[in-house]
Amino acid sequence: MRTMPDSHVGGNQTPAGHPTIITFLATAHIAGELALLPRLFTLIRQQRQQAEGPVVLLDLGDTCAADAWICRATLGRAPLLVLDSMGYDAAIIGGPETAPIPPASLRLLVDQMLMPIIIWNRPRPLTKSGVTFTVAPGQPHAAPAPPVLVVDRASPMPPLPGSAPVLGDVAQGCLARVDVVWPQWEVLSARLLAVDDQTLPDPTIAAVVALIEHEARQFAQPEGDNHEPE
Repeated sequence: MRTMPDSHVGGNQTPAGHPTIITFLATAHIAGELALLPRLFTLIRQQRQQAEGPVVLLDLGDTCAADAWICRATLGRAPLLVLDSMGYDAAIIGGPETAPIPPASLRLLVDQMLMPIIIWNRPRPLTKSGVTFTVAPGQPHAAPAPPVLVVDRASPMPPLPGSAPVLGDVAQGCLARVDVVWPQWEVLSARLLAVDDQTLPDPTIAAVVALIEHEARQFAQPEGDNHEPE
């Protein structure tokens, strides 16, 4: 189940029709805490609406945790299925993960989603509103085709204005926003935004989370997993 992502391409575009500003939104460390996602999606929607051009939404990894019952019950698939319903443009896995997804579960997951999965150290091109760039997580063996969005979770966030765009680590419950000038491909502005207790949960994503948790419980009971929260 996937909601339609907000499409917002403002008037800030080149004469050829390409945008002059691309906004990157990024999350990480969801760690199986699906209850965070409805409120996080409210913040994502707000930032999409405020953007002057196309928005690219990425998750940088650690979607699961070893002690999260829903990750055990679904072999790591549940958080990524919710991200897919939230309209993420891609999710990165295989980096500094504390709970990697088993290969067999990953193959099943890829067949269930629209959202592409990007493997750590394997660059992958993405296209948004006519602009193609390469997402390069980790240390690729070969130089990726420019322009390149580097993902280095050891780098500080947010990146400095005027620098090449690099996405560093993002704390749980936060959303990174990096506005990049096109075609110069340099950071215009960047900041970290936190989801606070006053943020209202998005009802559609809350319903998706409830459905996935229900199905996970149905699957977990025959497996003898009784460690879900009450």
